[in-house]
Amino acid sequence: MKTESSTLMKPWVAARYEEKGKIMKTDIFVELLSQTLSQEEMSSDIATAFQMFRDFEAKFSRFREESELSVFNAGEGGKISEELFLLLQKCAFFHQETQGIFDPSILPVLEKVGYSGSTLPKTEKLSHVFSELIFDKENQTVTKPKDVFIDFGGIGKGYIVDQVACFLSKKYTNGIVDAGGDIMTFGGDKMQGLDAFAIDIENPFDPGQTLSMVLLSEMAIATSGLSRRHWIHEGKKEHHIIDPTTEESVHSGLMQVSVILPNATMADVLAKTLLILGLDQGLSFAEERKIPALFVSENKTITRNSFFEHYEWKA
Repeated sequence: MKTESSTLMKPWVAARYEEKGKIMKTDIFVELLSQTLSQEEMSSDIATAFQMFRDFEAKFSRFREESELSVFNAGEGGKISEELFLLLQKCAFFHQETQGIFDPSILPVLEKVGYSGSTLPKTEKLSHVFSELIFDKENQTVTKPKDVFIDFGGIGKGYIVDQVACFLSKKYTNGIVDAGGDIMTFGGDKMQGLDAFAIDIENPFDPGQTLSMVLLSEMAIATSGLSRRHWIHEGKKEHHIIDPTTEESVHSGLMQVSVILPNATMADVLAKTLLILGLDQGLSFAEERKIPALFVSENKTITRNSFFEHYEWKA
């Protein structure tokens, strides 16, 4: 996914600064616009934003033995940092809201299908029992069975995008934060005469080509798909999105789902949820909750609901 813009009115006279990088094994893009600040100051603020991504990765990557998440996974829990407690609370909320479709304790299954490289201790147990975590808000503790292991792969990108966007929007009224297609916008592309940002959704069957374009301001979009991260394990094609009901890589008939929501955390979680549910159940889930959603099926059929159409650029 990438950002683009088209001129609708007289351009806004201002400075624009953007930077790209790779952190958390994904592409990071941050863009800021300002009428008053120099590019040097904007560059410094973006450097701080990129450091926030690096700090998040250092604390919560399952691929780092010394991360707080790896230490938590290795034991039975206890007193943890305020941020880890908050993240686990968010996980518990979405686990309940999606009736278990979002399951951050699916990590052993990821290992089983060959998504390796983490510090997960070897175990034969694959049952995902996130509901067994016990939260004590007063003492800031979370306890768990020793053989329950957590992965923030289904929520982490959205969460840190929101944190970075919150930090930047305190100083800037126009900007965009993008981590691998989890995007949060604030303001609009004023230099192109827009009160919103124009966001491309890539065609999963024709990389580099636009499937749809949406106009967003103070909203987030996330796209979850199967076209990029996959591998062959024991002669079988696998990917990183797991259906917790089957403990296998998802095969729902969908290739990609995009959703638009007020924050990237929610969008990150629910894009994956709809992908796992499949077209019929996913559409029902989205309609009941008024979630703007765009579905791309494996047979190349494109389905969008009326809530999504509201945001689409109609030339």
